[in-house]
Amino acid sequence: MKKIMITGASGFLGSHMVVEGLKRGYKVVGTIRNKDKEAEVVSTLKPYVSEHQLNNLQFSYCDLTIAEGWSKAMEGCEAIIHVASPFNLELPKHEDDLIIPARNGVKHVFEAALQNNIHRIVQTSSIVSIMYGHENGKTNFDETNWTDINGPMVSPYTKSKTLAEKLVWEFVQNNPQLKVTTINPGFILGPILGKDPGTSAAVVLKMMKGEYPGVPQLGFPTVDVRDVVDLHFKALESETAIGQRYAAVSESIWFKEIAQFVLDAQPSYNKKVKAKELPNWFMKIFALFEKSTKMIIPELGFKAIVSNEKAKKQLGFAPRSAKEAVMATANALVEMKMV
Repeated sequence: MKKIMITGASGFLGSHMVVEGLKRGYKVVGTIRNKDKEAEVVSTLKPYVSEHQLNNLQFSYCDLTIAEGWSKAMEGCEAIIHVASPFNLELPKHEDDLIIPARNGVKHVFEAALQNNIHRIVQTSSIVSIMYGHENGKTNFDETNWTDINGPMVSPYTKSKTLAEKLVWEFVQNNPQLKVTTINPGFILGPILGKDPGTSAAVVLKMMKGEYPGVPQLGFPTVDVRDVVDLHFKALESETAIGQRYAAVSESIWFKEIAQFVLDAQPSYNKKVKAKELPNWFMKIFALFEKSTKMIIPELGFKAIVSNEKAKKQLGFAPRSAKEAVMATANALVEMKMV
């Protein structure tokens, strides 16, 4: 494959994906919502790729919510890595504010791909479409598990990612010529390329700014952005990956461990970063004033463990430790003067 489309090129994960695509010698069509973003994205990418590689990048302006423009944008492409998806740290006013764009994004991208006879698609999903809504006490999961959107601990974001991924596999069922892989990343941390730290790293950013009085009793499967990108391209370039979903995770860690790893990387932030676990009752009160905390209240005390054995065995996935991912985030936030 010589020319690929990467959606969401201005985002934290998308910009890393574009860098890797260019380094691997692909011509890349990166989608952004409007022309205003273009100069910023180029500025973000420049330190990480050569001038020759950067010349292999072109932009198309596409919106997940609008069908127009997608088909033309992917003309001449041989494959698509569909990264773009809406996310908000705070609970939306209505769950459809997340669900409709996520599902429409899949619909518009896949329909345009079929119009252009593009069959190879790697879709970025999430482990939230694997590990929620199950019976009480279940904490171990793999790619055979699907989130029950009518079960417990299901947020609007969880619902949006689950329904979007299910729509992906509906397209595959109805169009057998499609050669699709879904990648399901965990809590994505690691180096930051531009002004967008990513949703997961934004939590570390708030932590390092001293905005949290402590950490919740909550654990999450964590992964370095570099390993998420690597797994996407391993899947893209492998026949074995067609028709499969892969959990892109390293290991599950508690938020108190994240705070401690931040301090290991940046000990001078010991007055800002509070590594003590807060009682659940306190978190519920704190959520009344800090809106982004509301989303995690139903999950307090829960730590899911998602297996990465399938990706290791089939694609040679070898992720960095969660500690390395956290420390890379903390160091990047300081280096880029975000804290």
